[in-house]
Amino acid sequence: MLLSQFLVSLRHCGRIQAFQHGKSLHSHLIKLGFLNNVFVCNNLIAMYVGFAFLNDANKLFDGMLERNEVTWTTMISGYTNNGKADTGIKLYTEMVDSKAEVANSFLYSIVLKSCASLGNLQMGRFIHGRISYRRLEFDTVLMNSLIDMYVKCGNLKDAQKAFCDISVPNSTSFNILISGYNKEGYMEEMIGIICTMHQKGIKLDDFTFPCALKACSSLSLLAIGKLIHCYIVKSGFICSCFTFSSLIDMYSNCRQMIEAVKLFNQYADCKLSTSGSLAVLNSMLSGYVDNEQNVSAINLISQIHSSGMQTDCYTLSNALKVCINLNNLRLGHQVHALAVINGYELDYIIGSILVDFYVKSGRVSYALWLFQRLPIKDIIAWSCLISGCAKIGLNSLAFALYRDMIRLGLQVDHFIISSVIRACSSLAGLTSGKQVHAFCIKSGYEIEEVIVTSLVDMYSKCGEIEDGLALFNHISERDSVLWTGIIVGCGRNGREKEALMVFKDMIKSGFKPNEVTLLGVLSACKHAGLVDEGLTIFKSMETEHGIEPSLEHYYCIIGLLGQAGFFEEAEELINVMPFEANTIVWRSLLVACVTHKRTEMVDLIAKRLLATSADDPSVYVTLSNVYATMGMWENSSKLRATMKEVGLKEAGQSWIQTTG
Repeated sequence: MLLSQFLVSLRHCGRIQAFQHGKSLHSHLIKLGFLNNVFVCNNLIAMYVGFAFLNDANKLFDGMLERNEVTWTTMISGYTNNGKADTGIKLYTEMVDSKAEVANSFLYSIVLKSCASLGNLQMGRFIHGRISYRRLEFDTVLMNSLIDMYVKCGNLKDAQKAFCDISVPNSTSFNILISGYNKEGYMEEMIGIICTMHQKGIKLDDFTFPCALKACSSLSLLAIGKLIHCYIVKSGFICSCFTFSSLIDMYSNCRQMIEAVKLFNQYADCKLSTSGSLAVLNSMLSGYVDNEQNVSAINLISQIHSSGMQTDCYTLSNALKVCINLNNLRLGHQVHALAVINGYELDYIIGSILVDFYVKSGRVSYALWLFQRLPIKDIIAWSCLISGCAKIGLNSLAFALYRDMIRLGLQVDHFIISSVIRACSSLAGLTSGKQVHAFCIKSGYEIEEVIVTSLVDMYSKCGEIEDGLALFNHISERDSVLWTGIIVGCGRNGREKEALMVFKDMIKSGFKPNEVTLLGVLSACKHAGLVDEGLTIFKSMETEHGIEPSLEHYYCIIGLLGQAGFFEEAEELINVMPFEANTIVWRSLLVACVTHKRTEMVDLIAKRLLATSADDPSVYVTLSNVYATMGMWENSSKLRATMKEVGLKEAGQSWIQTTG
């Protein structure tokens, strides 16, 4: 057999993965004494690399007396393509140090691929220097590998520079750079690159279109999204499942559900694969969920299930979100069962949403059981459980879970900290809250606005307003929520004049108060008896701040007028307000009657109270106590007799936290 025939046979063995035949040919070549031929050895190495038998390839490589550029390139690419990029880089370094060969463009591309997979930016920059030294920027394929390396190492600045150095960038060059900006979330920059690509006459493809539409979705650029839609139709990419899904996502995220549904109804005309069809269905389902069209979402889930199509993680996650939106436990159980059948119950994404669902449904014990079974408990699962416990009042459990995270050395983000602080605000003691505050300082979260606001709220609720004020004064950048928090906190802790002063500073600083801010400052005026200031702020709600007073705002100002003895003004306000006065309003006036000894008004208010809340035993108790305090014994006796028929006063309960 001629040598050329041996080599053809070797290549054929590599193509059809005929390892034994290849080994046999190797043996024949040894017997015939051809292993001194570098060309033969290169072909044998290429065959073993194709089989992924790197040890055999390396033995041959080590035994070669003569090596050339192809030898090194084949070995390095073999290691890189078989998941041993670090060994490939070591071999390249050995080649450079030995000065045996000068690398070609293909070898540089292989080494750059290794750098990208390892995140080895230092070696990548070294290769970039070699490319520049040898003036290889004209090689577009090589430069694309360089851009890809920088993108995968997270260095978009150098990726952009490398892109600008390309003599003639092609669609791949643009798409690699676009993928980098897409990955990092730089949507405006990505749109700019896509526009440049279009201006240079380079056609957008099945990769570019979804990225462009994602940018339009993120930035709510509906007009540009529609232009891209037209371009897609003209280019013939409308039946690409990725492009089709991205179009539905774009219209859904831009709140154009009519357009999204119209487009979705056309997808049957496109002969998509099963996976492609599911991608389109998932996009439509996600659109329904995000736009709170829960009934339509349920119908689509039913349609997917009835068709016998295999659901995936995205389908099930959206289905569970619908159950959370509707607080539908029965439907949630059905989706959970579907997740079990399809093997997704313990998937970290589905598992986290299931934990969130059961916590919000009040099934905390089940959520905990499921959480403990999850093999991978990511930060989302912890966050869902802790925030869920804090929201439904299981504050001690929320704090205990937070301590477990710290003990396990897990990363605790500011969203979890915010939930834990909220839980500490409702605990009787301040010890746990101070522990969390110390952790915030240590972790650098103290400057986060949401954390500072939560801490201020915690200190004010626990009666430590001085600590809350110190935190507030320490922060230079304040938002409306933080201003509101300190105003409410001061009012809650007997620092009414400071609450009013902070409110004035807030207005001077150019911040717009909301309903809660105004309720907090009116409440402070009520507690301090600041009638003129309270009336001025109340009147300014609509005229200056454009906020229509709610019943709570009216309650504060009516209570303020009553405490000051302005009963006629209070009654006049009750008559003109656009709400029916409730029990709280009448009770506040009743307390004021006791303070000012206005016995003539007590009976009038009593009639109003009994007319609106005749079945409420606490009303009878309150009235009886007022009658007794004001010496109206006959009225008190009659009322207590009636009270026995309605119901008895139950003993109150309170609790404290003790040390030890």
